[in-house]
Amino acid sequence: MSDYSKLLSKMLFGEDLKNTLQILPDYDSSVRNLDAGTRLIELMDIYKVFVPQNLSLEIYTKLYMMTVMSLQQKGTVDATRQLNANHRAMTSNKEYRGIITGASSCTVIGPSGCGKTTSVQRAVEMLGGTITQMKPYRKIIPALIVSTPFDANYRGLLLEILICVDNELDTDYYKAACKSNVNAQQILGMVCQVAHLHIGTLILDEIQFLVQHRAGTTLYKMILQLINNSGISVMMIGTEECLDYFDQAPQMARRTTGLQYRNSDYGDKFKELCKELFYRQYTKNPSELIEGTYVWLYEHSAGNIANLTALIHDAQELSIMDGSECLNITSLTKAYNQRMQMLHGYIEQKKSNRKKTSSKPTSSITVPEQIETKVTATDVTIAEIAGIIKNKDLNAIETYKKYFNVEEVVV
Repeated sequence: MSDYSKLLSKMLFGEDLKNTLQILPDYDSSVRNLDAGTRLIELMDIYKVFVPQNLSLEIYTKLYMMTVMSLQQKGTVDATRQLNANHRAMTSNKEYRGIITGASSCTVIGPSGCGKTTSVQRAVEMLGGTITQMKPYRKIIPALIVSTPFDANYRGLLLEILICVDNELDTDYYKAACKSNVNAQQILGMVCQVAHLHIGTLILDEIQFLVQHRAGTTLYKMILQLINNSGISVMMIGTEECLDYFDQAPQMARRTTGLQYRNSDYGDKFKELCKELFYRQYTKNPSELIEGTYVWLYEHSAGNIANLTALIHDAQELSIMDGSECLNITSLTKAYNQRMQMLHGYIEQKKSNRKKTSSKPTSSITVPEQIETKVTATDVTIAEIAGIIKNKDLNAIETYKKYFNVEEVVV
């Protein structure tokens, strides 16, 4: 009996885990002195910044444990019996006989842009590349990410798995599966064999496609059969619309219990990410990150990591292009109004929902209802206030009164 889990890299915890997951591209403030074209290209490094949130740490731990469970099953006597049973079913077109069950299966559910897929990709990288066992000889991919077909076609998913394995191991499973005399049941049997031999954990991204298409139920049944007859772990990643679908039947709910996330709360973790992103300024004129800006960023990103990153990137891009050369409330507001119009409804809905549940705080830090009521004269310049007035079509006198003592003089 071989325990392939011992070939994995050591499991990390705490600060070691966080520091290893984190990605902070090199940045030198001297870049602000370069020409506009160069700065625009360098600006794209902002999208490479990855500051681990709690979900990142949980996903890594869950994925590692699932992979260990899967690898421990591969060297057992029952695993050999399952391989033989799968082979007989493939060649005779008989029903499959399950001998081992899936090692583990779970879901990672959360809103688009909260960092699910990026966290999973970082966790997969940390598991390491293909591991090789010499006696007996076998190559195993600790975790393999496959995207769910947009039309929920189960044959398409099976072939995609074989393509990904071929790319990793330089094999020809896909070519064998595409022969004219091979039916869908035989392809499933081949994938079960390949998965048991060469895959630790199979990760199915964009699993919400099975909810959105009428063929989704067939695809899900195929995934259940794959779990039961391959003996590997399966992690499914999708958006919140999957929850009601997986609640339909006990066999679905049992196999899809897992990790559920939402957008970030306003707190230290959110501020930590803001600091790392805001620190990377490519405009000629530097600016400081103040409390009022934290609040503005949270209110206009709904705590969504993807929205936050896009706001800071686009604000600098527009500022460089129009010559204002400053990352401030004015440039951020311009980016929000010009580049994120299709998200305004979503962000406003999140803001409204947060106000309704404000009696149950989710953070030790309270988010002000409106940025304008909390920014003081020391926090923002007159020019920035003017930009806010222009972009939001506010009454100039009433707005200025919020920041300064204004006296109206009648001539």
